Amino acid sequence: MQRIGPFLFAVLATISAFFLVWSLPPFQTADEPAHIYRANMITHGYWVAAKVQTDGRIAAGGPSDVAIIEAYFPFHHVPFKPDERANLEDFAKSFTARWDGRVFNVAAENTAPYPPFFYLPQAAAIAVGKAIDLPVVQTLYLARAANALTCIVVGFFALLLAGRAHVPLFAVLLLPMSVSLYASMSQDGLVITVTALGIAFLARALSEGRPLRGAEVWASAACFALVGMTKQPYAVLCLMPLAVPAERAAMKRLAVAASLAAAVGWAVWMALAVQTPLIRQDAPTDAMGQLRFLLGNPLAVLTIAVKTFQVWGDEYYQQFVGILGWVDTRLPRPYYAAAYLVLLLSFLPLLLGRRAADWYSGVPARASAVTAAVALGSGALLFGALYMVWTPVGQLWVDGVQGRYFLPLAALLPLAFASGRQEPGFGGSSGGPVGMTGVLERGLTWMVWLFPIVSILVVQRTVILRYYLD
Repeated sequence: MQRIGPFLFAVLATISAFFLVWSLPPFQTADEPAHIYRANMITHGYWVAAKVQTDGRIAAGGPSDVAIIEAYFPFHHVPFKPDERANLEDFAKSFTARWDGRVFNVAAENTAPYPPFFYLPQAAAIAVGKAIDLPVVQTLYLARAANALTCIVVGFFALLLAGRAHVPLFAVLLLPMSVSLYASMSQDGLVITVTALGIAFLARALSEGRPLRGAEVWASAACFALVGMTKQPYAVLCLMPLAVPAERAAMKRLAVAASLAAAVGWAVWMALAVQTPLIRQDAPTDAMGQLRFLLGNPLAVLTIAVKTFQVWGDEYYQQFVGILGWVDTRLPRPYYAAAYLVLLLSFLPLLLGRRAADWYSGVPARASAVTAAVALGSGALLFGALYMVWTPVGQLWVDGVQGRYFLPLAALLPLAFASGRQEPGFGGSSGGPVGMTGVLERGLTWMVWLFPIVSILVVQRTVILRYYLD
């Protein structure tokens, strides 16, 4: 049955992602203008962004085409306003914007520090669009499609390699939020699927009850290095190979050290050479002032943790599954409960037939402990980083954290349960599931595999009503 999942993923992800590629109006995914700026910098030879003079100040960014702003402007009235629709006049005006060589320096502080790797499909599509003189909007669609196709291919191979962990990975990779990121200009889609690929190399060894081979160690370390370079809190993911024994422990430690060095080194380089403070229009921020506040009130950390989930908890609950557009297009409330139920049930095939003693000793215990520590540590750093750079000084909750940031962490969790060791008679890596437990495992697996059909219908209805029908 494990061979069915990757191919089913490819079909369902293609249908759902390419619907969003063409049906979401231009620039209507979160921060899409900033992401197209970053991808477009590559076409101008700026593989790494720079500090540039723009709007009378020095900002992290680089060269961009004036035509992008002209294509975006007709749709600027749509984000954050659920009652606004994308009308024919908007499309007509936007389609007049073409690549004509006019260039200016753009400030893109939130995307400029990102490495180029996960923008390569989008940049290649932009280069093609410029070469064949496509309008900017059609180039945007082409770039979305290139990103979606790349994410689907990476996700396919992740599921193909993941062994028994493929069912919960399948569920995470086909959440509406994940798919909407594949179908956007954002690098986040590849962050999720490359994380899943890194986990797949580790889960494969666990599922087969053997140590990691050298190629698997370096492949997983490379995946986590790339992900860790995108956002500093994700650098903790570079520790994940420690969860699984390797044929050569010293080589595994070297690979982990190398991936950490790459992730941390990139962050230091960007902090020194590129990054400038994020500017929040509605409230002043001051990282040093925030640090002084915390040093003077260390017990406030507990209050901040509790208050943050009181203020934003329901938003995280929905955003993780999917609030589309500029986090302004909600799916029906009952769908969220159904999606979480399916996500939880997707882990049950990994638990069936497991011996209780396995959770407390040996390889499964190590995998569970490392996975939990990395997920919690990375999550804590996400909150801490945004408290420092995006939250007003002294505020007792964290602003700026989005539910989509937790999707790569969710892709880690199947490793905690991926050991192939089961009670005799329950199948596992030596054969297919048998008896009533086998029937239950098959039933749960098919439920997870088919639930994205519901997701496709729900997302299509939501997008059409939100953007096109009064």
